[in-house]
Amino acid sequence: MEKSREVVGHIIKEEQISLLKHQILPKTLVVNIDHPFPGFHGWDFNFTSKPRSIIILTDKLYSWAKILRAQASYNAESGLKINASFAKILIGKTVYYGIRIKGLESYEQIPDLQMKLESYGFELLKNKSLKTDKPVSIKISKFFNIRHLDEQIFTDTCIKNMYYIEIPKYLSWEQFRGITLQVKHNVSNQNFDVAKGLFYKDNTVKDMIRLFKSNMSLELLQEIKQRYEKAIKNL
Repeated sequence: MEKSREVVGHIIKEEQISLLKHQILPKTLVVNIDHPFPGFHGWDFNFTSKPRSIIILTDKLYSWAKILRAQASYNAESGLKINASFAKILIGKTVYYGIRIKGLESYEQIPDLQMKLESYGFELLKNKSLKTDKPVSIKISKFFNIRHLDEQIFTDTCIKNMYYIEIPKYLSWEQFRGITLQVKHNVSNQNFDVAKGLFYKDNTVKDMIRLFKSNMSLELLQEIKQRYEKAIKNL
């Protein structure tokens, strides 16, 4: 079996969000991801006392390097193992920047994390009003641990039920949305969630789609890959 490899990239997806009202610093904005896989209907994602994914909004753009250094400092000081990534949220035509956090053990830990971030030199976004009635576009830059399954098909070795398929060209969001609707209407099983993204690997950029489905078969992955390639060729 081929060993996994670490690559860098990003994911762009549409998600329904809400703003936390409690257990945050006063007047700050913390986004809670209500439904992490909106295109997948096999699981019931209930609100729990343990946050799956939050985004702490900042008042400006900070580098991913600064975010990763803050992650290392916080983990060393707290004994936790949070995962911090760069995040960009597009609501209408307005862009917001933030830090996506995974790995907190409870919502009660958020205020302390926010205070630590301020001590590391981050200024948090405050006193803003965000519309959360519709899904918004979220871009996350992160590391991926992937293992090759088939030609241009990969599985995530750290996140269960997550898969990636490299596609032959860049797609705008509207192209991706339209092609995905076509694909979902022409495959044997359409109960999976899809996002678009890219990998930086092999000294170049590889456009890809991210798939989430429990126990997805290689046959279905190959079928989806063929459908995307056919639709992209006809653009």
